[in-house]
Amino acid sequence: MTREDFEGRVLAAREKMYRVARSYLPGEEDCLDAISESVLRAWQKRSTLRREEYFDTWLMRILMRECVNILRRQRRMTPVENVPEQPAPSSDGCAVREALDALPQKLRTVTVLYYMEGYSVSELAQVLRLPKGTVTSRLHMARERLREFLKEDME
Repeated sequence: MTREDFEGRVLAAREKMYRVARSYLPGEEDCLDAISESVLRAWQKRSTLRREEYFDTWLMRILMRECVNILRRQRRMTPVENVPEQPAPSSDGCAVREALDALPQKLRTVTVLYYMEGYSVSELAQVLRLPKGTVTSRLHMARERLREFLKEDME
């Protein structure tokens, strides 16, 4: 893969990468760090990509691993008693975004990848290395929780 091909594919996937990183990480800086580190790792390991048609899936997998690594580092470094209080979400915030943020990570990931990024259940199973049945059950659980959260928000 040439530098130009790599650059074009990464640029085409940048918005998708941001949405996936945002589904894992709450902070803007962390999302951008994860994306840049993922692009660097992908460039360094581009020779390990067996089939170029799976570039997007491969890149998303690298990004997800990097997001998890950032979360691990943050857990080790931030004592709970020193965490500053988060301001209340503004009333003009998006209810769907708040509902997504309220989901557990494993449900949030499949929801974002399926509904926002357009991955099929079989593609998600491949990317997340899960059985198709697990992916569909997580999507079902996520829909149920989102429905409950948004219903409470409407009342």
